[in-house]
Amino acid sequence: MPTIERTRLERWTFLVLFVLAAYGFWRTLEPIWVPVLLGLVIAVGVYPLHEKLLRKFGGKHPGLPAALLTGVVMVLSLSLAAFLVLVVGHRIVNLAQEMQGRYANKGAVGLLGRDLSRSLGRFGLSSDDLQQRIADAASDVATFMGKGLTSIVAGLVSAIFILIFTALTSYYLLREGKEGTSWLVEMVPLPNGQVTEIVDDVRDVMRAMLLSTGLLALYQGVAAGIGYWIFGVDSPLVWASLTGLASILPAVGTALVWVPVGIVVMLTGNIGKGIGVLAWSAALVVFVADYVLRPKLVGTRIKMNDLLVFIAIFGGIEAFGVLGIILGPIAVAVLLALLRIYQRDYRPEGPVPGPDPTQAERGSPQNAS
Repeated sequence: MPTIERTRLERWTFLVLFVLAAYGFWRTLEPIWVPVLLGLVIAVGVYPLHEKLLRKFGGKHPGLPAALLTGVVMVLSLSLAAFLVLVVGHRIVNLAQEMQGRYANKGAVGLLGRDLSRSLGRFGLSSDDLQQRIADAASDVATFMGKGLTSIVAGLVSAIFILIFTALTSYYLLREGKEGTSWLVEMVPLPNGQVTEIVDDVRDVMRAMLLSTGLLALYQGVAAGIGYWIFGVDSPLVWASLTGLASILPAVGTALVWVPVGIVVMLTGNIGKGIGVLAWSAALVVFVADYVLRPKLVGTRIKMNDLLVFIAIFGGIEAFGVLGIILGPIAVAVLLALLRIYQRDYRPEGPVPGPDPTQAERGSPQNAS
């Protein structure tokens, strides 16, 4: 066989085997890609701390700081989960029991209050109708909760599985961080500088999303707590903490807390205070955080203007669910990095003159640094 044909056959054979191997690897990774991604996010987020600890240990025992940081993150995650289940769950059960007691003693009037009952009566809803609808709603909730016990048990097993694989992924990525990055830079068939640029952009995106998510969770929890306290919501600290945790999902997440809180306040006869909770939360908790602060916090750190930040975050959530808050910005950042590499290194006419419209504003800290 001629040498040229043999070389071509070898290349095609290698390509086919590589595609099959990559497909097999993806099918193997697919069931556990969520904990792997979470472990990657944790490793990227705490890597600077890992480097400091590693220097303190003199470069010896690289697995020790990796295990320590991974353990700290896992403990904090479990603490948040325990807070949700024990503290918040206990408060919700107490609230449900309190409303059930009001309904049992005085019917719909005791639950909704005289003013709200009279207002609903003007729209053709009599006391008997309200009692029947409330009873039906309570029955539906009880049925849902009964059927949900099996799902809760299954979800708990799944959560333990995810927790274990997340910890393992974070540990090994931290321990092999530099070597893994160097291997990736050498293996990708692009100039090392271009691969490093893409890797740096992905790292910056992940760290920016972690930082902005943490700061916004703190802001939204504090802002919601102040509103709950002003308008006389019971246990404002509990609901504020839950609102901060729900802020992981932009816009919609916090509404899962403050909307029911506002409705319950109105149902207990405080219509003005309930409307105040809803208005305060919509303006300060959602609008300011998601449409003013979030683009500034994210865009100035990942070389992306406000429009692209909105597309990356909200489009990512629509496409990938909750994890889209990380995957969306990563996808957009990688594309922008490739476009900038193309216009700088591969565009036949040379680099595009003028400013890059995809960059954050020139007055931002990112461009000033």
